[in-house]
Amino acid sequence: MITSLTQFTQVRLINLRWLSVLAMFIAALVSPNLLGSAELLPRLLAFATVVGCINACLHAAVVFNTGNFEEVPLFSPMVQLSLDLTAWGGYVYLSGGATNPLISVFLPLVAIGACVLNRLQAWLLGLAAILAYSFLWRFYQPLAIRDAQTATQLHLLGMWMVYVVSAVVVIWFILQITQAVRERDAELAAAREQAIRNDWLISMGSLAAGAAHELSTPLATLNVLVDELLADATVSPALRPDLSLMQRQIEVCKQALTQLAQRAGQPRGLSQSAELNAGQWLRNVLGAWLALNPAATLVSEISPGLERKVLAFDLAVERALANLLDNAFKAGASQIALKAGLEQGMLVLTVDDDGSGILPAALLAFARGLPIVSPTGMGIGLLLARAALERRGGRLELAALSSGGTRARVFVPCSDIREDRREP
Repeated sequence: MITSLTQFTQVRLINLRWLSVLAMFIAALVSPNLLGSAELLPRLLAFATVVGCINACLHAAVVFNTGNFEEVPLFSPMVQLSLDLTAWGGYVYLSGGATNPLISVFLPLVAIGACVLNRLQAWLLGLAAILAYSFLWRFYQPLAIRDAQTATQLHLLGMWMVYVVSAVVVIWFILQITQAVRERDAELAAAREQAIRNDWLISMGSLAAGAAHELSTPLATLNVLVDELLADATVSPALRPDLSLMQRQIEVCKQALTQLAQRAGQPRGLSQSAELNAGQWLRNVLGAWLALNPAATLVSEISPGLERKVLAFDLAVERALANLLDNAFKAGASQIALKAGLEQGMLVLTVDDDGSGILPAALLAFARGLPIVSPTGMGIGLLLARAALERRGGRLELAALSSGGTRARVFVPCSDIREDRREP
C-alpha cells in the first residue's frame, strides 16, 4: 500500500524502468535493419534481459510487500535513478558510446532527479551523468556503419526519437508527481482544519464546564433561599405559586448545568454505549426540548419503522438535534416541522422552519466549514452540531426553502442502527 509521496515516487520509478527496458529491446531488434549487421543484436538483447530481470525482482518486492519499504536503501529514489543511469550507460557503451544518440536519455533522468531528490542528491546524480557521458566519449564499443551518410541519418533519427520519448516521459512523470503533491496537500489541509476545529470545540467544552461549575454555587444558594421562603409561614399565600415556579425553574437550571458539565467532560463528544429504541429516543428528545421551549410549535412525523430500530445513545447527536431546533425557533418560525425516517440504511431527520432562517452568507460560510457566529449564537450551534455528527460518521446538510425558511437534514450512519430483536 502506498502511504507517502516517497513510496509513490519509488513505484513510479520502477514502472518507468519498464519503459526503458522496452526501448532497449526495440532498439536491439531494429539494429540489424538500420546497421545492416546483426552483430549488436545478441549482446543488446542479453543486456536488456538482465535489466528486465532486475526490475522484475524490484517490482515483485513492491507488489508482494506487506510492510513499509520506504526506509529500505535499495528502494530509495537516489538508488533507483542511479540504477537507471548505470543501465543506460552500459547499453550505450555496447552500442557506440557518445556517438549513439540514445545517450541523450541521461538528460530526462537528471530532470526527474531534480524533481524528486534533495539538493545534494540531485547534484550528485547530475555529476554522475556528466562523468558517465565523458567516459562514454572515449570508451565504448564502436558501431559498424557502411558510410558516413548513413551514420548521419541514423544519428539524426536517433536524436529525434530520444527527444520525443524524453519529452513524453518528463511530462508524464512530473504531472504524476504534481498530482500526488496536490492530493497530499489537500489531505494535510483537511487534517489541519479538523485539528483546528477540534481544538476550538475542546476550548468550548472547557468553557462550558467552567461556567457550569461557577453557576452551581449561586443556584444552590437560590435553591436554599426559596426552600426557606416556602417553609416560612409568614410568607403571603399569593407569593407561594411564584416561589414554587422559581423552585422548579432552579431545578431545571441545575439539571441543565449537570448535563452541560457531563457533555463537556466526555472525550471526543461521545457518550454511553447503551442502546435505545430509535422512535422512543426521538420522542424523549423532542419532549425535553418542548419543555424548555413551551412557546414553540413543533409538528413531528416519526416513521413507524423506527420503532423496530435501536441506536447507540449519544448525547452529542441529541445536542445536535436540539441545536437545530433552537436555531429554527430563534429564527422566528411560527411552526417547526420534523420528519424522521430511514433512507438507504441511514436515520434521516429533516427539520423545516418557516422563519427567517439562516442568512445566505452564513449558509455559505457553513458550507465551507468556517465558524459562523451570529448575535443569537446560531453559528456556534450549527458548528457544534456539524462537528458532533461528523465525529459519529454522519453529516449535516442545510438548504434554503423556496417558500422561505431553512431545511436542515441530519444523517446518522447505518452502523448506529440495528434491528431491534427484543420481543414486543
